[in-house]
Amino acid sequence: MTAEKVAIYNLGCRVNQYEAEALENKFYQAGYEIVDFQEKADLYIINSCVVTTSAASKSRKVARQAKRRAGRQSLVVMAGCYSQVSPEEVAEIAEVDFYVATADKDRLVELVEEKKKAWQPDDRNDWQKARELGSSSSYSGLDKFPDFSLTRVNQTTRANLKIQDGCDQFCSYCIIPLARGRLRSKKPAAVRQEFQALLDSGIREFILTGIHLGAYGQNLAAEVDLSSLTAELLREPGNFRIRLSSLEAGEVDSRLLELMAETPRLCNHLHLPLQSGSNKILQAMNRPYTREKFLETIEKIKSRVPNIALTTDVIAGFPGETEQDFQKSLELIAGAGFSRLHVFPFSPRPGTAAAEMGDRVNSKIINRRVAEMQQLGEKLKKQYRRRFLNRPLIALLEEPDEEGNISGYTSNYIRIKAAEIKSQGIAENSSAGQPSILEESQFLQELANSFVRVAIESVSERDEQPARIVSRKVDLLDD
Repeated sequence: MTAEKVAIYNLGCRVNQYEAEALENKFYQAGYEIVDFQEKADLYIINSCVVTTSAASKSRKVARQAKRRAGRQSLVVMAGCYSQVSPEEVAEIAEVDFYVATADKDRLVELVEEKKKAWQPDDRNDWQKARELGSSSSYSGLDKFPDFSLTRVNQTTRANLKIQDGCDQFCSYCIIPLARGRLRSKKPAAVRQEFQALLDSGIREFILTGIHLGAYGQNLAAEVDLSSLTAELLREPGNFRIRLSSLEAGEVDSRLLELMAETPRLCNHLHLPLQSGSNKILQAMNRPYTREKFLETIEKIKSRVPNIALTTDVIAGFPGETEQDFQKSLELIAGAGFSRLHVFPFSPRPGTAAAEMGDRVNSKIINRRVAEMQQLGEKLKKQYRRRFLNRPLIALLEEPDEEGNISGYTSNYIRIKAAEIKSQGIAENSSAGQPSILEESQFLQELANSFVRVAIESVSERDEQPARIVSRKVDLLDD
């Protein structure tokens, strides 16, 4: 009997990326064949995003494309945040057969199997709206940690590891608390078990991720937080490293910085969303800090981990943002010395407090401010990268391309590309002095999914920086 085919399309954040892979795991274990979303499939799942109106629009577009590709015989399911926040809107999408909200996304295989027993394509002709799978819950009802875990991943080098879900912050521009529910955390024993399974499968970099990662452990009875969990994972044997995803600046404690300074197995990179450098705007956004407190935290971090990469998000054109407010943001960004800047033009998201605010900024002004911030971001990125020219950095390499180039990320989140590496270090293994194609191929495969020392040779406009390999096969436990 031929296995049914399922294709999953993911939109949005690292948490969504993790859950899309976890859904693939569940369907694979249930006997489905996982295929690319551009292929014909029996079942299409859109793991939707709702953080902006454009993300919701993209979710609708993808659903329509899927139904046109495979026709009436296929099932299209809209899953996750869009279905949670706007179920009535999702139900009206003609190409969507079923939708499942946040509460029951982890039960999707079971729910689909139940519906398939009685499913006939002609049934859809009699429906005026898509049907809900499972049940929906409001913000306060979303208090159970989803039953997701990864045993197989789509790449062999890096994996997202979700340890936290939900948010209680309610920033005025953000819909995520309504999409994800209350703060909740995965129990440390379950995190360790999943971590070990992925480590055994060959994963070398773990990105600890969550909706409000720094709040990890707040809902658990045991005294555990992000720092103690990270320390516990770092005690596991093995040649791996851990990277932390987005954190609020005020949640970076001394223990976390100690760990980062002590071991190369905790990446010296933090993503700290700023959003604005104006206290007036930060207050209107309901952000949990002032510009002074944010800068104080930055100084503390840099004094403890001098070469750390600090990346951030910032919103241009929030309601009420004057030119003076904007200049304060530019000043703070320049003073903080971020290594990478993600700039977003303000876009009102229905259902948020900011969408109801007056004193909107003209779109042309917003676009000009976005461009100025991006220009500053490029300048800061180059300045940061220049600090590491011809200095040895540890990078985790990925699979080589057909031209003999191999790419990867350094601990401080610089993407490097080592070109023409086939001649580096092969000759010593060649009996004839001129390496064979087989020897070159073996050398490249030895480098894949391994830690090596590299040196950046020049600062490029491109995302990937040209680098040479200084030494290979670095064991982070010994470094």
